[in-house]
Amino acid sequence: MNNTAQPQPIPPDNQAVIAHINLLQGIISRLANNSASCKTWCLSIVAALLSLAGAVHDGDLVTIALVPVAVFGFIDTMYLAFETAYRELYKGIVTKLRESRYTLADVYEANAWFGIRYFVSCFVRAFLSWAIWPVYLGLVAAYLAAWHYGALEALTKVPK
Repeated sequence: MNNTAQPQPIPPDNQAVIAHINLLQGIISRLANNSASCKTWCLSIVAALLSLAGAVHDGDLVTIALVPVAVFGFIDTMYLAFETAYRELYKGIVTKLRESRYTLADVYEANAWFGIRYFVSCFVRAFLSWAIWPVYLGLVAAYLAAWHYGALEALTKVPK
């Protein structure tokens, strides 16, 4: 005879369940806000470096402006990859609640790490998303176009 009892499901209106859902929603919101902040900071720093390059007539500052584009692009992609992982965790918890499979073992589960292969998939999807490539690759494309058409030289040319 099997004496192991099945874990009892916890109802969705339980305070622990509500707190758990709120915890996951808070994490997702913070990741999304941090992603937006990355774009804001990147554009501000790039604009400041371009202004400085024009003021001091130094073309190297224009090229240095690509550094924050790469750094913030990577960080932003990481935020979006983690956001995707947490959304999947959230969906899994909600599915368990709907199917009455949410138990005490699930309470406050906040680990969205599903393995390196899954995370790489999230990272690639995040990088290819409309929230990343138009912004960061758009800045790189604008730099390349300005370089190709000589706008960088005009920006840094000393007036006579």
